[in-house]
Amino acid sequence: MKKVLILATGWSNDYWEVDKEAPYPKTKYTDLREWDSLSKNCPLAGIGRYIKQKGNDFSPYPFIYLKITGMRFDLNTLQPYFEFKAIAKSRTESRKLEQNLPSDKRKLFSAIKFQNLIKILGNIGEEPPEEWEKLIKAEKEIIGWKDYIGKYFLQITDMTLSNDEFEDRVAALFNALGFKVNQKGHKLPGEYPDGIASFDGDYAIVYDCKNTDNFIFTSQDRRAIKKYLEDEKKIRNENNIYCAFIARSFKAEGKKNIFYLPINSLLYLLYKKLILGAEFALSPLKKILDDFIPFDDKTIDKEWRK
Repeated sequence: MKKVLILATGWSNDYWEVDKEAPYPKTKYTDLREWDSLSKNCPLAGIGRYIKQKGNDFSPYPFIYLKITGMRFDLNTLQPYFEFKAIAKSRTESRKLEQNLPSDKRKLFSAIKFQNLIKILGNIGEEPPEEWEKLIKAEKEIIGWKDYIGKYFLQITDMTLSNDEFEDRVAALFNALGFKVNQKGHKLPGEYPDGIASFDGDYAIVYDCKNTDNFIFTSQDRRAIKKYLEDEKKIRNENNIYCAFIARSFKAEGKKNIFYLPINSLLYLLYKKLILGAEFALSPLKKILDDFIPFDDKTIDKEWRK
């Protein structure tokens, strides 16, 4: 799906009219989910809009059609930079565009589907310049990270799988990531965790699958996972054993040393393994477990990068 970058600033009322590289202090490139795919497909069509910021209100000024010629980030701070050239000034105030943008596209920088933006521009009486539209036509079809992953694993995010199928595919996913997996759950009679995923000889995760969205554990769930953890500690050799719930999504972060492992984040880690190849290792997970760091896409981008 072809996308357009929307950049915002309150620094000056002609900021987007002068070709330059725009830095975004105190932000991280990982705030833009599509960074990897977009940065590899420059030049891109962009929009530079003006906002109210730091006591300045430049939102009445027209937004600018841009050509995004490059994207990079600082390796230490992860601060993003967008290099751009101005194409043309619109006839519409930036604030009017903002009022018509979805709420999640009103950030300092975001990406929006081209078709959706064209509808918005039409609704506010804008006709994009031909040079800007040519960027869209010339743009390669953007390959998202999920396009690297096969249907078998992507189906884990659907609600079509039975609980047993969900458990089986989670076990397969851990195996594909390089864990040594001991699947239990529906495979064994009695009360057991759904599986144990171990790595690097001395680390293991005792996990319980929840085939649902917006999961939050109950006191019964907590007692069960804690019992599974204690039982496994009695029979396993690893010195570092943790427990986790796995679900499609969660209502909150894990707590009291119980990790939440969202399916999308596990799939995203699989994508990282595919693009990093021989450079990929599970060792960064040790720090995540030891320091109880949330396991999400931002953490993955920080710990698994070239």
